[in-house]
Amino acid sequence: MKINKFKVKELMAQKKINSQIELAEMLGISKNQLSNILSEKFNPIKSNVVELAEFFDISPLEIIKEKEKK
Repeated sequence: MKINKFKVKELMAQKKINSQIELAEMLGISKNQLSNILSEKFNPIKSNVVELAEFFDISPLEIIKEKEKK
């Protein structure tokens, strides 16, 4: 499971959040934790996905990246 970074950036823009640092502070996590959650190399745990979705008041399914078809 991966987070759709583009969707997160879109949601950040809607809430007028200017940076990942600002978002991390609002979520009560470090910038490094947020970077890991959004990283292509990292599989976030379910609670991270749920927390991020709840913050943006959306379904977790809306920020999960669909698997790319091979």
